[in-house]
Amino acid sequence: MTNNTNELYIVTGAAGNLGSAIVRELVNREKPVRAFVLRGEEAARHLPKEARVIEGDVKDISTLETLFANIPENTSVYCIHCAAMVSVSNLVAEKIWHVNVDGTQYIVDQCREHGVRLIFIGSTGAIPEQPMGTAIKEIDHYDPNAVIGLYDQTKAASCQLVLDAIHNGEIDGCLILPSGISGPKDYTFGNVAGVIREYTEGKMPAGVEGTFNCADNRDMAETIIRACKDGRTGESYILGGDMIGMKEVFDILSEHTGLPTIKTILPAGIGKLLGRMSDMAEKMTHKPQRMTSFAVYNLVRNNEFDSSKAVAELGYNPRPMAQSIAEEIDWMIEEGIVTIPAISANNAA
Repeated sequence: MTNNTNELYIVTGAAGNLGSAIVRELVNREKPVRAFVLRGEEAARHLPKEARVIEGDVKDISTLETLFANIPENTSVYCIHCAAMVSVSNLVAEKIWHVNVDGTQYIVDQCREHGVRLIFIGSTGAIPEQPMGTAIKEIDHYDPNAVIGLYDQTKAASCQLVLDAIHNGEIDGCLILPSGISGPKDYTFGNVAGVIREYTEGKMPAGVEGTFNCADNRDMAETIIRACKDGRTGESYILGGDMIGMKEVFDILSEHTGLPTIKTILPAGIGKLLGRMSDMAEKMTHKPQRMTSFAVYNLVRNNEFDSSKAVAELGYNPRPMAQSIAEEIDWMIEEGIVTIPAISANNAA
């Protein structure tokens, strides 16, 4: 591999769905990469061997110092900060705030100290929701009190933290705001992989009326790498995809697996009631629940996002969501993560 010594890319959260896609794309482009992962993280073993894997934690300043140490002179360094804790539960308030907000501050501190350009991976959830039918666009100020749900509040707080540092001249950088993330090689088995797994295992008897908005990890990765050099300082860029309904999601799953589609779609009102019941169950059992009020909110809210700014300035070109999901299903079958009887029988024949 040809070593490009005048550039260095630091990727936090490198074992995650998006982070790993960024690392793979950088390695494909023969760029030097430091991939920051949690100690003992299982998904990290799937990262390309060409990347330098460094174990640590964004909450542990000493490991961040190791991550940013020994940067060669006359090197352009870009930190793509993907690391974040994602949860729909309210039981992890202190930890999620510490990881997503305090951890981002520690990253900003390192970027300031070492003169590193920061590409911060936020979330479309950090932007206040707009009325149905209105596409949500980028904003220039983030307020945790203007968004719903603990995770979105931490992302809003961290987005503003980064913006303040940029506007104060402490660091250089820009913000990327992904919607949902789909695509193959998600060894952390995020939301889309979880839906595919539950559907193929027959553990999803019904859905809740609402919408999804996802884009492929590979298309996002390419755009984020472009943003390292081409993203305008202090600007935010939405990376969204198709907004499709729950029934369409089930139809895509059925069409690509040959399994029966799920016809029972519960009204949003019933979904919200189930969410409140899950919230109560969390409080009583102190065990995280999947279908919390925040999880339901993410389905029934306005999920239409305007990515035209990223298209115009960064060349963002997301493939259709149906294609991304189909390719993720193919990958999960090839890896043996899910088994579909009809497909397995055909392969055996």
